[in-house]
Amino acid sequence: MIRLAPLLALLLLPARALAEPGMQRTQLPLSKIFDHPIFSLEGTHVELFSLLFLFLLTTLVMAVRKRRQLIRHVVQLVSLFVFFYVVFSCLGVFGMIRNTIHGISLIGTVHTESFFWMSLPVCVLAFSLTSGPFFCGWICPTGTIQELFTMLREAATRRRAPRATPVNLTLLAIFFLGFLYLVFTVGEERRLFVEDSSLYWAASTILVSFLVLTGLADDIASRALRWVSFLSILVSAVFKTIITSPVHFAFVDVFDPASAITTLVLGVSSIFVGRAWCRYLCPWGQLMSLVHRFSRVKIVASASACTSCGACVSACRVGAVEIGRVRTEHCQLCFACVDACPHGGIEALDTWRAPAAAEAEVREGRAP
Repeated sequence: MIRLAPLLALLLLPARALAEPGMQRTQLPLSKIFDHPIFSLEGTHVELFSLLFLFLLTTLVMAVRKRRQLIRHVVQLVSLFVFFYVVFSCLGVFGMIRNTIHGISLIGTVHTESFFWMSLPVCVLAFSLTSGPFFCGWICPTGTIQELFTMLREAATRRRAPRATPVNLTLLAIFFLGFLYLVFTVGEERRLFVEDSSLYWAASTILVSFLVLTGLADDIASRALRWVSFLSILVSAVFKTIITSPVHFAFVDVFDPASAITTLVLGVSSIFVGRAWCRYLCPWGQLMSLVHRFSRVKIVASASACTSCGACVSACRVGAVEIGRVRTEHCQLCFACVDACPHGGIEALDTWRAPAAAEAEVREGRAP
């Protein structure tokens, strides 16, 4: 029987309840639609076809201009459903890197299994190269959870950009103390393993967000930490040391309180800094940033059409837009800035179809 418990019902469970010795540790309040793989090809599941469905759906609706952001949010919710209730294996930001390394190591030995492990990450990279990094802005469940928390804050405060007020800084500090309490509480009942190292990423997200809000760290400069995150996961994958991703608890039927706590931390941090995880520590986001430099579709701004109204800056929740400029390396192709510009001064550009025209637009200031 399918039991669709809300995500927050798990996230808000007290840590002691998560670590209760009598609790059934192999079952989470997230049930899968498929109890067994649909296809028998060397353990291949439905993941690849689910992801292809999401990518094809997104590429079709991205071109729709009318109420595009509402459509994007619907796609995000559909993606959450697919990832949490259909997908079997871990497709988290850590798992995507680890699966790629493992698949590469199997080349020349077990071809079908190598294809299975590499298919999903390669699919994401291929679509990102041809259509831009819309996986981050439209499909990624970690990004969606962060955006949901940000939207809650925006609805409550009626402000797009958070302010570094004493109240906000105090609340963030209190939340950090609460996070430490949860970690120590779980640690009393359950020995924390290397797999639970995602808690370090959670702590780093809170600290970096606090430093950026206080002005002690620069927002753009702090994004270089994604390199540290990426290299850390890459090294752990090479040496076959598993570190579970945020939202890992939803992908597989395991007892993973560290992943649940980390997911909660990423969401709450996004109340104070929009998509804080995507900005500062997401290793897959760093890889997407590199791919986007060569991708076919890019968002560009027209210097001549810009009136410095700031609508695009306010619309971008990942902080990729400055007045008159879009930072390609941070853009997630959500089209929020395009839809928010009242003068049509920001648009999606096909840089492969007309490279000469694209170069001219760069010289005119229309592209970063």
